[in-house]
Amino acid sequence: INKNAGTVNFAAAATSLVVTNNRVTTSSIIIATVASNDATMTSVQAVAGSGSFTLHANAAATGETRVNWVVIN
Repeated sequence: INKNAGTVNFAAAATSLVVTNNRVTTSSIIIATVASNDATMTSVQAVAGSGSFTLHANAAATGETRVNWVVIN
């Protein structure tokens, strides 16, 4: 997903997700929010890498859960 903003879906029971994005550097600021209701997954943490970022959920999703994100360089 080579864009500055987007949406990804966590599968049920998932706790992390790697998003490949050539606009991301290790210095990028990534803001991510949970965009659908889920009983357990209520927040995510984004960790920038070189060419990707990893989203870590606070808990496993009970069902497919959408996350919106934006990359600031």
